[in-house]
Amino acid sequence: MPATVPAGRRLEADVEFRILGPVQVSGSLGSARVVGARQLAVLVALLLRANRVVPVEQLIDAIWGDAPPGDTTTALQACVSRLRRALDSVEDGAGRRIVFATGYRLDVEPGELDLDVFREHVQRARTAASADRLDEAAKEYRSAIGAWRGAPLADAPGSHFAADAARLAEEHLVAVEERIAVELDLGRHGEILPELRDLVVAQPLRARPRGQLMLALHRSGSRDDALAVFEDVRRTLADELGIDPSPELHELRQRILRADPALAAPAPRARPGTRNDLPGDLIDFTGRDEELRRLLAALPAGHGGGTVVIEAIDGMAGIGKTALAVHTAHRLVGRYPDAQLFIDLHGHTPDQDATDPADALDTLLRALGVAGREIPAAVDQRSALWRAELAGRKVLVVLDNAADAAQVRPLLPGTSASLVLVTSRRRLADLDAARTLSLDVLPLADAVALFRQVVRDERPDAEREAVEEVLRLCGYLPLAIRIAAARLRTRPAWTVAHLLRRLAEDGRRLGELATEDRSVAAAFSLSYQHLDAAQQRLFRLLGRHPGPDFDAHAAAALGGIGHADADRLLGELTDVNLVQEPTAGRYRFHDLLWRHAMATDREAGAEQDDPVARLVDYYLRTAHSGERLLDPNRPPIDLGEPVAGTEPRTLPDQLAALAWFDTEYPCLVAVRRLAAQRGWHPAVARLVWSTDNFHIRRGHHQDHLEARRAALEAMRQLGDPTRYAEAHRFLGHACARAGNYAEAVDQLQQALALAEQAGDVLGQAHAHGTLAWTWEQQGEDELALPHTSEALRLFRLLRNPIWEAAALNALGWLYGRLGRHDEALRHCEQALALCRQEGEQSLEGATLDSLGYLAHRAGRHEEALSHYRHAVALRRTIGNSYGEADTLSRLAEVLAALGRRAEADQALRQALDLYRAQHRTAEVERVTQELRERSQDLDTA
Repeated sequence: MPATVPAGRRLEADVEFRILGPVQVSGSLGSARVVGARQLAVLVALLLRANRVVPVEQLIDAIWGDAPPGDTTTALQACVSRLRRALDSVEDGAGRRIVFATGYRLDVEPGELDLDVFREHVQRARTAASADRLDEAAKEYRSAIGAWRGAPLADAPGSHFAADAARLAEEHLVAVEERIAVELDLGRHGEILPELRDLVVAQPLRARPRGQLMLALHRSGSRDDALAVFEDVRRTLADELGIDPSPELHELRQRILRADPALAAPAPRARPGTRNDLPGDLIDFTGRDEELRRLLAALPAGHGGGTVVIEAIDGMAGIGKTALAVHTAHRLVGRYPDAQLFIDLHGHTPDQDATDPADALDTLLRALGVAGREIPAAVDQRSALWRAELAGRKVLVVLDNAADAAQVRPLLPGTSASLVLVTSRRRLADLDAARTLSLDVLPLADAVALFRQVVRDERPDAEREAVEEVLRLCGYLPLAIRIAAARLRTRPAWTVAHLLRRLAEDGRRLGELATEDRSVAAAFSLSYQHLDAAQQRLFRLLGRHPGPDFDAHAAAALGGIGHADADRLLGELTDVNLVQEPTAGRYRFHDLLWRHAMATDREAGAEQDDPVARLVDYYLRTAHSGERLLDPNRPPIDLGEPVAGTEPRTLPDQLAALAWFDTEYPCLVAVRRLAAQRGWHPAVARLVWSTDNFHIRRGHHQDHLEARRAALEAMRQLGDPTRYAEAHRFLGHACARAGNYAEAVDQLQQALALAEQAGDVLGQAHAHGTLAWTWEQQGEDELALPHTSEALRLFRLLRNPIWEAAALNALGWLYGRLGRHDEALRHCEQALALCRQEGEQSLEGATLDSLGYLAHRAGRHEEALSHYRHAVALRRTIGNSYGEADTLSRLAEVLAALGRRAEADQALRQALDLYRAQHRTAEVERVTQELRERSQDLDTA
């Protein structure tokens, strides 16, 4: 027989086995990872018959059905062995619970299997109901139903367990119907009407809920509605089954028609002894296993001995704080037998002020049986009386929807063995002794499960990809998911794809996530309305930030305020869960909150382009300063007049500049695209110029190409011939780096022609140099040589030592590739001298790389080694990971030539890591193959 829970024993367990929903096993070490359908099938089969031997034949049938393997015994033993290891991962020695005795048996202790807990509570409820202890019966039924987390055996594989799942679902429905019958006998027909309506929709062919709904409506004074329920069931049964309603329903209809006094509601009964004000647990509560585990783990074993435990659950609107608190409370009813109290503090309730602590204390004291005349007027005296009443009692108190810590403090017990669960949109970090739990959105698997639970039909299973996209558009926010799923459930003609199209339409998403009584936008608006004017303004303006995240400097630019004020306001918005801080100093919006901020900003309409102009100017001026650090010898560009209210970042050195670019890069791309949309052509061109070196050093070639195309279009719009020629040249360079050589040559030839027409000698020199590099990248060294020589001549004519050094190095490199060693060495040594004279580290690293190449080809391997190592160090120092990867690859060749294979392999692996980070596919394949061949050579040596 299944294990039962002896009367008086708490329904607690060291290991929890769950089948009333998705199949789960958890313990003190965490949750079991049951991998694969076969292990899961064994686990389900054993749990359905816990503490009883399941014959081998039944297990084989559950796992393989009609297609068992040849050696079923060995295969079954392997499945069981893996399952034992999975159980050991949740509790030491738990795997030994699976015992072989002519079959397999899984030993389960009392209270460990949710099915046993459910059945035990149901049996106690029936016993209490038969003895007319109806309050006790209702409480036991609620505890029983609280053990359910969704459809039973929800993820059990195949069809083998379909009959078991149907049988368990029927048990659940019967328990729900029996509980409703008890609630009706207690005169609580008004409380259960919403639940009854949902039950009838979900089970249109079941007679008992129809009769209960008719009775509840009749007792609520809605005689016509009660009779309409009968007519509806008559039509449904005729259409679906071709039958009439049961004689019992016919009789109930007649009694309602003649107003039978025996149908009148009984007088409400006083609840004896224990007060339980908890709202009903959600029947479709899904997920939050880790959060629930954390909440329960916070409780001392047995929880007694005079210590109050306070758990503060916070999170953004719609995240499911109340649902988790109520679900947790139902799990803990047995631990706090003296009372279970719930009060809504209305911290965020439409058209209602937050509950005054004095009023909340009055409600709580009366719930404990304190007479009104005994409750003092002053809040501190009420708080003292509340603490005195709780002393020595085990009471569970849910303080829902708190406005802030000041509202909660007077309501806390003093020294008692009680538990307080507080929910708030505000992070209650200043609530003394409270353990805080900040809720995040649901993971995908839980979001899918919730969506399926609410829809309650086959459509989600038939359109899994569309469901996942709907959930993404809902931001995995529980409230949004419930609303979207409810809309689908009540519209049988819709497909998930149709719902998806509605959600995906521009500007409609928040409007679609609303029903008659629930709305994501309305929930967000309540949080917004509780902000002060400065917080509201920054919240609205942050909606204009186009990037995935932002920091206080960007927020300051948007707001036209100081950094310290922006930092403070962001902290305050984080405390009320309107923005998130995933890493220290970086903030982001939940997608739906971002859309709400934009919509609120449009409605306010107070500020036009100024905030965005400040933001663009902030990113431009900070990026320009970073670019100047990465290449100090590059002539700066004119940034125009600064926008009032902009305060760019101060970047102290190259490493700080690279770190800033790495962090802000997605924002820089988004800001540049935004500037292009606004037609701010000078800003686009300047932003592109200011990210050139970063693109090159980090190997972002496709992004560099996109940026340079945008700059060319901006220059075309501006009509400056010199800058237009320069834009062609820069685009040609970006094309070559991305491997688009034909387009690169075309762009560079246009740049050269335009520079010649304008008499721009510097532009001609750069065009020749870039053309040479482009031909060299294609292996066309002979075509590259005259362009390099001409670039060198023009740079010398202009008396520019840095660019002269660059041309000398390029010419030396080409001579080396062409076998003209003496000329190559002479040019590279001249380039190195100029680099060191001018302090140009970036070019010095490139020249040392060239010298290493020349020494290696001449057989001077130790000299090559020295040059390459120096080049790697320089390039690493200045953050030129692109050049560093190439030098490491060549360094590996020299080390291999010297017989230092381990060091060569290490250098190659370092190069491979950089190539992968830079998405340089050809280099990744080349180095991977080289490492593979080296390994094979070592194996055969």
